Amino acid sequence: MTQREGDGVSSFPVVQSGRDDLPGPPVELEAPIVEATTTSEYDVAIVGAGLGGLAASILLQRAGLRVLCIEPERFPHARVGESLDWSSPRLLQALGLPRDQLIDEKIATYKRNIRLEIIGDPVFYGEPQEWMNKDPFQFEIKTIHVDRGMFDQKLFEMAQSLGTTFVWDRVSSFEIADKRVVACQTASKKRFTASWFIDGSGRARVLAKALHIPKVEYGRRKVCLWTYFKVPPHNEGTTFYGDDTAEYLRWVWEIPITPFETSVGYVLSADNMKELRREGKDVKSVMHDELAKYSRFKTLLAEQPDFQVSTCSYLTYVSKYACDSNWFLVGESASFPDPLTSNGVTAAFRHAREAARYIQEAFEQGSLTKRQRYVYNANVTRFGRGFNHGIETVVYNWPVRIAFGSANMITIYTLFAFTINALYTRFQPHGRPSMVIFGFLFAIGHAWMDGWSLMGRMVCGARKLFKRQQPLLKSAASSLKKQ
Repeated sequence: MTQREGDGVSSFPVVQSGRDDLPGPPVELEAPIVEATTTSEYDVAIVGAGLGGLAASILLQRAGLRVLCIEPERFPHARVGESLDWSSPRLLQALGLPRDQLIDEKIATYKRNIRLEIIGDPVFYGEPQEWMNKDPFQFEIKTIHVDRGMFDQKLFEMAQSLGTTFVWDRVSSFEIADKRVVACQTASKKRFTASWFIDGSGRARVLAKALHIPKVEYGRRKVCLWTYFKVPPHNEGTTFYGDDTAEYLRWVWEIPITPFETSVGYVLSADNMKELRREGKDVKSVMHDELAKYSRFKTLLAEQPDFQVSTCSYLTYVSKYACDSNWFLVGESASFPDPLTSNGVTAAFRHAREAARYIQEAFEQGSLTKRQRYVYNANVTRFGRGFNHGIETVVYNWPVRIAFGSANMITIYTLFAFTINALYTRFQPHGRPSMVIFGFLFAIGHAWMDGWSLMGRMVCGARKLFKRQQPLLKSAASSLKKQ
């Protein structure tokens, strides 16, 4: 850290080894490029053109603010994260992307259910119930999958058409004074000032790292392998495959992202992956061998043997706090939900919507109030912690899955996830009473997950004890018969 003389402003260097977004297949799309030609001040500077950054750009431009977005990668982008949860349609509508329009443009497919296919178990379907679509919830019960390359491109073109200025560069440092971000500097030595800053840089967490914001991590580090098959939808929903005998869950997804293409991925712990690599397997053979366990993929593997595999590792987390005087963390900069929650897109849009709202409310005074900071931080961290804690406790770890079976495991988790999503989407807590109520609901959800995990451990312990006692019981029964 270096101190500049006379101005009380500190410059914090940011070390970046590249964006940590998930890569994907190339998307052959073209779009006009708008470049910044000056370093004049903007109303809002956004670092990163991911989902959260683009959504915030759209909302803030519509509010009449001058928005700058700094992004190291030119569009088009290609990402994974194609399965959206049931809160997304309302958020998409607010951005000007109605669900049915995306379907008509073949950027998306309907997601009506979650289909679970566990080896040795009957197929299980989970979906929101009809009562959620009625008062007081009014919760959408039909969501979508999206082709992320085309979807992100569409968001970029919307932000650009509204007047967002894009600079294709990498932020290298920030100037910070009294907890306020004053300016940022790029790798090409451009300096940009703004009244407000948003970190939408994803897992790179550019501003979060500069401000030394700690994060809470959940579960084990995982490895994700994925590919794409040219095949029409198998199910009008997201299908998960797995083996519930594993101590820590390994799972496969199948997501039809267009009427002609399906995303398929495999998630396992980094420790499992290391063991397989020590056995001499490369990523393609790991993926092939796992998919070959399921009849659905045997034909696809035979028909399309030259599939390409992309890979990344990840560890889910939630930032300790996500805003202060004149800045916000949005999307994966604020929290990274496990892909199994299907909550990443929704979280990014929610963060962007609420950050844009508070910037507009506090624009004239130039700083967030204590109340605004509390509400934004609480909403971001409650959701991040609730979903990551729940998915690790009930789904990835063994007690609930082994004790009660995969179908019950999904029901236990989705009862919490669907209900809290429906309530939040409908009521959007901001006032004091609603914040207290939602804090109470998240506490109940936390206890719900932990309670089922404890019961699972007790059931499994009782089964083991009974199994150990069986020889003694049989011997006692035999003695009684002889008498």
